[in-house]
Amino acid sequence: MNSLAMSRGFQVLSLFLFALAAVESRAQLDSSSAILLRPGISSNNSKQNLDSSRYKIRAPESRRDDEDVEEKPGTLIATPVPAKVVRKDAPVQPTQPEQPAPAPAPEPTPVTSQMRELILGGSPEEIEEAKTQLHPQDPRTNVLDIAIAPAYFYNMSNSGYSFRRYHTDGPGVALGANLWLTPFFGLQSRFFSSFSSGIRSGGTNMVPMDVQTFEAGVRFRKHFGYSRKAAQLSWGLDYHDSLNKIASEATTATGRKSAGLSVALSANIPTSVTYAHTMQIDLRPRLQHTELSTDADAKSGSKAETNAVSLTVGGEWTLDRRNQLFWRGQYSVERNLFKGQASRLDPHNNQTPDGVSVTNSLMIFYFGFKWGS
Repeated sequence: MNSLAMSRGFQVLSLFLFALAAVESRAQLDSSSAILLRPGISSNNSKQNLDSSRYKIRAPESRRDDEDVEEKPGTLIATPVPAKVVRKDAPVQPTQPEQPAPAPAPEPTPVTSQMRELILGGSPEEIEEAKTQLHPQDPRTNVLDIAIAPAYFYNMSNSGYSFRRYHTDGPGVALGANLWLTPFFGLQSRFFSSFSSGIRSGGTNMVPMDVQTFEAGVRFRKHFGYSRKAAQLSWGLDYHDSLNKIASEATTATGRKSAGLSVALSANIPTSVTYAHTMQIDLRPRLQHTELSTDADAKSGSKAETNAVSLTVGGEWTLDRRNQLFWRGQYSVERNLFKGQASRLDPHNNQTPDGVSVTNSLMIFYFGFKWGS
């Protein structure tokens, strides 16, 4: 009996397990059903667990979105990013005001452009063209030029009034510099000073005298081509200052100083890539002239009208872009015409002249070296 009851119990249990297995197999094979029978788990939870792990819920057949995707088997579907939760008690961040866009730079007016071209000597396009077209060994590519030259000079002052009549000669030195801000515009300066020169005073006595000239100003340059054989022309406006400073112990001569504006025009005419002729003319139509006092204590008049002109010719050898040798010969003439009567009797003719005129000439020969960078 006990064995029969036990056998029937096993049969009932086998039937129950077979039925349970059949139901579970049917649920897994049915694609339209998302319910898996699990003890203690609801159908909603089962659907969520199955969808998030292995299964993808397909859209109805009437939608075309899935057809456009063309998803390959085994494609991993990324889970959506959860929305950021904002805490109610979180502090509110102040919004930064938008920064205004910078205002565009004003375009130069025609007047501004013309003034800039006048100051720089050319338009930005012309300046850039000159920098790119000039030969690398052309000295015109230098920004700075410095020159030094030993010199010899002769100075003569000729006048009917003996206190303004003398002459001297001797060695000297000349210095010069050019600063080219663009290939067409720059600044220049020149200085010359004599060494150990003097004049006769009171017969055979010699007294020291310094002959000096100085000028500085602006230069504009015109290029007639960018080859090394192309000529160039420059012009500018300078402040000019020249003097004959005679020692104060002189009793028969008085010194002079003239200063004012000078208009310069110069040319450089190459004959080859290594040599060029140079020439320059300086016009000084109105200078301020004063007489420097000595023990002579003589004045040629109350006021003077003064003008001057200078002519320079020379040549230049180009060793390379940085180094050049040059020679120059300069001749300058200054004319003074005084008004009124002289302050002292002329000891040579025992007269006191009225309307004294003076011609001061200066000749200088230079041979020097110029360095550029």
